[in-house]
Amino acid sequence: MTGAIIATLVAVAAHSLGVQDLIRIPDLALFLPAAVIGGVLGPTRLRPLLWIVAFPIAVIAIAVVYTPLVSILSEPLLRRDALPVRVDAIASLSNGVTLDGRMRSTTLDRVLSGLDLARAGTASAVLISEERHSRGGRVHSDSADLREIAARYGSAAEMIFVDSVFSTRTEALQMRQIAWPRGWRTIAVVTAPLHSRRACATFEAVGFKVVCAPAISRDNVVPGAQAPRDRLRTFRSWLYETFATAAYKSNGWIR
Repeated sequence: MTGAIIATLVAVAAHSLGVQDLIRIPDLALFLPAAVIGGVLGPTRLRPLLWIVAFPIAVIAIAVVYTPLVSILSEPLLRRDALPVRVDAIASLSNGVTLDGRMRSTTLDRVLSGLDLARAGTASAVLISEERHSRGGRVHSDSADLREIAARYGSAAEMIFVDSVFSTRTEALQMRQIAWPRGWRTIAVVTAPLHSRRACATFEAVGFKVVCAPAISRDNVVPGAQAPRDRLRTFRSWLYETFATAAYKSNGWIR
């Protein structure tokens, strides 16, 4: 029982730090598997392994919550370029869809920031990513939600919805298919602050001249997160982006 409890608490702490996001299996929770493993190891000579795993997780959690560590770590991931008077188009990137067909709050931040740029006259067209996922035999898409927000917010710019994206790489490739025939080469990429460096590098790698324009973030406080909740959220984003950046580099999608 002690082993199961320790392992479960380790899984809870790891989940708070964002380890679950690295797995990218929405329906998989690590708590029960951790409890089973801990219960098996608890009565054996391998019980010290639980403490070996628990100690660094506890140290990291304490450091994230009580120190400015996350602000120091996240700064290199942020890219913000000087915005020219005009660009050919604005690209608003996506960040997931809910089971009831709504965009995530971070996607809303990006869409609103992209539309703000369009209303300021930065470009006459906005490329907006849509997501479509199949789960449980049903297709979930944020298409209707995106169109409703775009219509309500209003802009004279042309709205072009880019369907069925599932990664930053596919966003760049599909938007290039739309932009190239129209002669659009310079694009303002609007995404979450901590996603900005990888996203802009991905668009540059497929041939765009990129102006990186991070969206206003209502989820992560970047930089300068101080509240424990904000620091944990920011650390989760940092952890995911760090691994995603390494994966993109290993695949040759960015330098």
